[in-house]
Amino acid sequence: MLKALWTGSVGAGADADEASCGPAPATEWARDLSWLRELDLASFHWGHTGSHFYVEIVYLARIIEVSLGFWVKPTDAGWVVSGPSTLW
Repeated sequence: MLKALWTGSVGAGADADEASCGPAPATEWARDLSWLRELDLASFHWGHTGSHFYVEIVYLARIIEVSLGFWVKPTDAGWVVSGPSTLW
């Protein structure tokens, strides 16, 4: 999930720079997590069945191409939220 968020935010913004400077190491997102401070939640959207919802993510005040999907599931102990899945 972190890699998908990095690719959709920092990685997408760095694509132009990478073309001239060479690609950043694949684990850059894992070594320096300071980029996480720039992420914020934009909005939540319920799916058409009402059993799942999506969270839009903002990076540096713009909505990125990644959203996270969650499912709301009934269990013997009540309802639980599972996920996330990464959607592009």
